[in-house]
Amino acid sequence: MANTTFQTRSDASTATPAQVSVPVLGATVAVFTAVSFLLCMALGFVAPEWGLHRPWLQFYLGLTGFDLWSVVLGTAQSLIFGGYAGALLGTIFNVISRRFG
Repeated sequence: MANTTFQTRSDASTATPAQVSVPVLGATVAVFTAVSFLLCMALGFVAPEWGLHRPWLQFYLGLTGFDLWSVVLGTAQSLIFGGYAGALLGTIFNVISRRFG
């Protein structure tokens, strides 16, 4: 680390604005929400008195409890909603970065 030199650029205005891959961000957020849903449902099986599964049951359509259909439906909805949120955030970031970056 003692021999490390840092390069500085004086032409910072020619740098391209930061971009994010919209499909990659959408898929990442989709998988994150699906894994979060599955972990909360698993924790609901182990410790139902903690109530960590209740928000999922409240906000996702058609979930009735801890049956297999609710887990499958909730995972699908998590993937859809997470993908939508990630794609929307990525698009908004890219537009703002191009406009103001």
